[in-house]
Amino acid sequence: MARRKQRALEERFILVATIESVERNYFVSEEHDLRRVDDEASLIICGHITEIDRKHRRHNGLSIEMKFLCARSFQRDRDVPAADRPFLMSVNLRGDQRSLGAYLPADAFWELPSMIASGAVTHIEAQFGPTRQGHADLLFVNFTTATRLEADRQLLLSR
Repeated sequence: MARRKQRALEERFILVATIESVERNYFVSEEHDLRRVDDEASLIICGHITEIDRKHRRHNGLSIEMKFLCARSFQRDRDVPAADRPFLMSVNLRGDQRSLGAYLPADAFWELPSMIASGAVTHIEAQFGPTRQGHADLLFVNFTTATRLEADRQLLLSR
């Protein structure tokens, strides 16, 4: 039983999606009692899954919503924001719901829309752990192009 559990922990699945549209949102709020101002920006990227592992192949060709966030907190008595703390959230592949999300560092987050607009980023590759009731931990996100994905695959095959 321990071997089966260990194998499941090591299992990784890959999803690749093309980017079709980007929506931006931003909000700021003040917590008077805490003497703090928080802000959060989001990029909601809609696309279609172009590649996915065999286990999740029923989602291939279907739409996916990918949400990337950036958040800061400012103390009223200080001008310096809290440190950027990127973290990967989850992947949802359940029924007709397909989504993933992550908090990104501010510099990468704010650069991403122009990279998409210029064509420097056309695809998002994500690796995730085993799904449980359609949910999995997001383990890796790569903002890339189809050409770069293919070159990376060729490099891996040549090893």
